[in-house]
Amino acid sequence: MEEYTYNPIAKSWSLPLVLPRMPLRPPAPGSALVLAPRKGDLLTIRNGEAIPDAWYGTYRHACLVDTTEHRLVLQIPLLSQDPAFGFPSLVRLNCRVANPAEIVARGIGDVSAALYLPLQRMLRQVSRNYDIGELHLAEDALSESVRVFTGDAAIRLRNITVELVVDSDEVLASGRRYREIERETRLIEMRRERHLRMLRKDGAEGLVAEIMEREGPRAAYDIIAGAEREERGELLAAWNKMVEGSSEERESWEFLQAERALRDRLTGESAAPFGGIRSSRLRGSLAADAERVPSRAPSRVRGLPQTRAEDADE
Repeated sequence: MEEYTYNPIAKSWSLPLVLPRMPLRPPAPGSALVLAPRKGDLLTIRNGEAIPDAWYGTYRHACLVDTTEHRLVLQIPLLSQDPAFGFPSLVRLNCRVANPAEIVARGIGDVSAALYLPLQRMLRQVSRNYDIGELHLAEDALSESVRVFTGDAAIRLRNITVELVVDSDEVLASGRRYREIERETRLIEMRRERHLRMLRKDGAEGLVAEIMEREGPRAAYDIIAGAEREERGELLAAWNKMVEGSSEERESWEFLQAERALRDRLTGESAAPFGGIRSSRLRGSLAADAERVPSRAPSRVRGLPQTRAEDADE
C-alpha cells in the first residue's frame, strides 16, 4: 500500500533512574529500541537481543523505531529546459530504516520530508536537460538516474521510479483542443479533395460554376470576361509585334505559318472558360459544322486581311 509519508519513531518516552516494576524488554519484530544512556552513545536493541542493565537507571530515554519497509509516493515539481515550464512528478520508492540510532540522532520524524530535498536536487540535474515536449524521454532519463540510488546511512531505498504527470484538467482541455484541430484538419482536407476532383473533372469551368453558385452570375461573368480580355490583349500584342517585323527578311513559310496560327487564335474560339463572352462565338454542332466548311468570312479583328487557309500554304 502506497503512503505519502510516515514517522519512523513510533514511540518515545523518558526513563526513571530505577525500574523496579517496568524493566525494559526487547522490541517486537519489525521494530528496534534505541536507548539513550546517561553517558555514552546511543544503543540499538533489535528483536531477540538482550538489554544490558535493564533494571537500573542506566538509560534516560527510549525510542521505538519502525524498521519495516514502506512504499512511499513523493510529489516533486521539476524544472524543464525552459524555466517557464515544469514537470510535475510522482516519485515512488520502497524505504526502510537502516540505522535506528541515526534516525533518533537526526530527529527524523517525517521520512518524505527527509528524502524530498536530496531527491529533488538529483532529479533537477536531469530534468533541466529536456524540453517540456520531451516528456517521455525525460521520464526515462529520470528513472534511470535514480535507479542505483540506495539512500544514506539512516534510510535505505529501492525500486525508485519517476512518473511525469499532467494535470487532469489540462489533459481534458488539451485533448479537446487536439480533437477540434484534427476535426478541422480533416474537414479542410475533404474540402480540398473535393475541389481537386472538381478541377480535374471540369477544369476552370468547374471553378467558375462554383463561384457562380456562391457569389452569383455577375461574379462568374466578370471572371470569364476578364480571362477573355487578358487573352485578346496578349494576342493583339503578339500580332502587332509580328506586323512590325514582317518587313524583315525571313523565310516566307515561317512567317505565314506563325501568322495563320495567331490569326486562328484571334478569330477562333476563345480559351477563356466556356469559350468567352463574345456573342458571335460558335457552340455545339454549329462549331463542328464550321470546322468542316472552308470560310472566306472577314476577320473579326479590325485590320486583318481576308485570307483563306489555302492561301497560307501557297
